[in-house]
Amino acid sequence: MIKRRGKLKRGLIVFGSAAGSTAELARGLWRSGSSKRWLVPLVIFLCVTGLVLIVGASVEALAPFIYSIF
Repeated sequence: MIKRRGKLKRGLIVFGSAAGSTAELARGLWRSGSSKRWLVPLVIFLCVTGLVLIVGASVEALAPFIYSIF
């Protein structure tokens, strides 16, 4: 029988796997020489924007304020 996990546990599992992938991407971009270092600010901007959108969607009181920015 497959064990059903709660919403919080599933979220932590997804976050843990995404954090490892993000760290590996950052390490790969930084070590690859100067040819790909220009991508680092773009990656940081996209991660911060995604985090703001996730927080805006999950916290209902903040959603109107964050959506008005975009």
